[in-house]
Amino acid sequence: MPKQSSAQKGNCGKSLSLGIIGAGRMGRHHHSAITNYGTRIVAVHDIRVEAARELASLTDAEIATDVLSDFFDVEMDGVVITTPPPVRIEPIKMACERGIPMMVEKPPALNVTDGRKCLEYIQNADVIAAVGFQLRYHPLYERLRTLIANQTVHLVRTVCTINYYLTFQMPTWFLQSEISGGPLAEQAVHVLDCARYVMGNPKPLQAHALTIKNMALERTEFDAENAIQMTYELDNGVFGTHLNHCGTEEFCFDVEVVGPHLRLQANMADNSIQGYLNGEKINETAKSQNSIGLDKTGAWLRAIETGDRTLVRSPFVDALETLTLIDAAIKSRHTGRFIKVEEL
Repeated sequence: MPKQSSAQKGNCGKSLSLGIIGAGRMGRHHHSAITNYGTRIVAVHDIRVEAARELASLTDAEIATDVLSDFFDVEMDGVVITTPPPVRIEPIKMACERGIPMMVEKPPALNVTDGRKCLEYIQNADVIAAVGFQLRYHPLYERLRTLIANQTVHLVRTVCTINYYLTFQMPTWFLQSEISGGPLAEQAVHVLDCARYVMGNPKPLQAHALTIKNMALERTEFDAENAIQMTYELDNGVFGTHLNHCGTEEFCFDVEVVGPHLRLQANMADNSIQGYLNGEKINETAKSQNSIGLDKTGAWLRAIETGDRTLVRSPFVDALETLTLIDAAIKSRHTGRFIKVEEL
């Protein structure tokens, strides 16, 4: 077992040493965020060793490997896991066995069963475990959360559109449900988690989704639906709907909340909140930074340095609640009924 690093012993102020598992697009994104924070990358893992070597070459990483045991032989203060969702249990288990904090990309696991296994490892090890829901750090949605903090909300509506089935400019597995979980797990999860965040993290009770793939029928390697309409219930009494389309020209993340004295829409494309609240018109452009001045990666790294876990707005245990909402909706397809979270 590797020795504890300086940060794990509680000595702040020294540069952290990080490892990355998954050298694809998100691995490269995290590499940039980590190095911009002033942190070193000391190890990179990928099942494609050449990809690991390519990412490792951008820094002074000690090792680039396709063998997890070799990766974890390197002393590190934290590990970023950007693998496809089916590949979560083993790297999380190995990190927990070594007491290494982790940042796990969304969704936290492929399904609730896998997610609960991962959570058990995390809780037993008592490590800092964040999930990469970056909208929780976006100043637009932080502001919406503040505006409705003491208000009554009855309905929430979210929209996610993206152009995958028009341009196919994405990793192939994004549109392969067995690997990505489909659009609900790969795309909708971000904005549905954001809806929970702005309302103070209520838990899902039940969900239902209507889905269809009626685009690119000749592309038989893709089975993910392009059109989804979802309805769900949260334990704060709010009913939610979600519209998802991954064959649309323009990208959109949109969150709207409705109550007796408010209707507010936060649209990330416009970076603005519009509507009304208690008789007053609202038309605000979001600030350039959130209240803590940190994105998801920076907040996780600062939490490792300081031990302040409140900096992490999406701990694994809460991200699992969002996953239950997604999993219930996925399991409801073609059943004609709502799936209750307690059935998962």
